[in-house]
Amino acid sequence: MTLSPYLQNLQNRPEQSQIAFEGFQVQHVIRGQTWNVFEAGAGTPIVFLHNGGGTLWNWIYQLQHFSSKYRVIAPDLPGFGRSHRPSAPLTLDTYVQGLSDLLETLDCANPILVGNCIGSSIALEFALRQPEKVKALALFNICGGPPMLNPRLQFWAALRPSTALGKILYRHMLNAASHPALQRLSADLLYADGEPDLHPQLSRFVEQQRLDPNLRASLYWLVMGLDSFSIFSQRRERPAQFPPALLGWGAQNRTLDSVWAKVIADWLSPDRFWLIENAGHMPMYEQPEQVNEALEGFFNCEN
Repeated sequence: MTLSPYLQNLQNRPEQSQIAFEGFQVQHVIRGQTWNVFEAGAGTPIVFLHNGGGTLWNWIYQLQHFSSKYRVIAPDLPGFGRSHRPSAPLTLDTYVQGLSDLLETLDCANPILVGNCIGSSIALEFALRQPEKVKALALFNICGGPPMLNPRLQFWAALRPSTALGKILYRHMLNAASHPALQRLSADLLYADGEPDLHPQLSRFVEQQRLDPNLRASLYWLVMGLDSFSIFSQRRERPAQFPPALLGWGAQNRTLDSVWAKVIADWLSPDRFWLIENAGHMPMYEQPEQVNEALEGFFNCEN
């Protein structure tokens, strides 16, 4: 795996490496709200957008690998990581507008957008609305809202208590599920074959979440806005002029079943369609070397 020269020097010093990675984060205030953003490297910009419940560190293997040749950018999406916590539903429209504002703030024109789950949905919707502003798309496990979810998750997403007490309990229940200890209980939904060994940087942040409740995911507001992503569970119209696209899906994805990959591929007509064996919902660190190799090949074809 190729690292940027600075990060490569720290590869064999785990404690210093973790501190160094954290030093690449900058907080930007956009429309009065804080976005925490990792940025390193130079050249063609690649923007990595993480999944719901995750953080920018879900892309740590890709940030390491591509910072040697590209300008890599990875925000904590609002509601997650070290970005602001909203008091309103996290909707697709809000995220797309936020991405647009972020790219303008960073003076990031014509980037490659890479996403997973809701990150893919945000990237794809941005490209559908403004295809001329995107160089290429690499989309993994596009989230199409509740209709796509595993039945177990559909039940909890559809639950809407009618009483005031019920609503309070529901909110506390969803937010409690963001505790790292409870997140491990959903490993069977996220991974093809159990949770892999996490990169030290991701493990470090998980430990920080365990100690600091303010760093845990806003799962309640994510669920409250999840219906807005349902537009991807039905056919969309692809503009005539559209950037090159790679569509990847974990073949053993039990959060968003791989049958949906073919539904989306039918109308998106991606330049490459990849069912990723031995991967579930988190292919970027279940199979990081495969993902990096596939992305590298795809990006080289588009340069």
